[in-house]
Amino acid sequence: MIPILYQTITEGSVPSNYGIGALIDCVSCTVTEERNGSFELALTYSAEGKYASEIQPNRFIKAKPNFTDDPQIFRIYKVGKTISGQFTVYAQHISYDLSGKIITGGTAGSCTAACSLLQ
Repeated sequence: MIPILYQTITEGSVPSNYGIGALIDCVSCTVTEERNGSFELALTYSAEGKYASEIQPNRFIKAKPNFTDDPQIFRIYKVGKTISGQFTVYAQHISYDLSGKIITGGTAGSCTAACSLLQ
């Protein structure tokens, strides 16, 4: 799959359009997923590529982490300097956006777990 660049995404949904555009000038795209650890994307892109100026921090890239999983969304957190006509983009999975968010309210009912699943 060719990675796709998005300016923004709607929370709770995976975009089905082509956003800003498909990054066809991508030299390489590697997703690293560690069990109970990091889930990050590293993408090398041509400085002369069509969307080189559009690749910026806090934008999103949709890419397949492997051949069997569905495409995942990654938020760009760092864009490296251009070296030999290419630059590297670093992005974290959007699940990282949830870290540090705390549920401050809520109540617990007085029924069993099985009972609550039936409601």
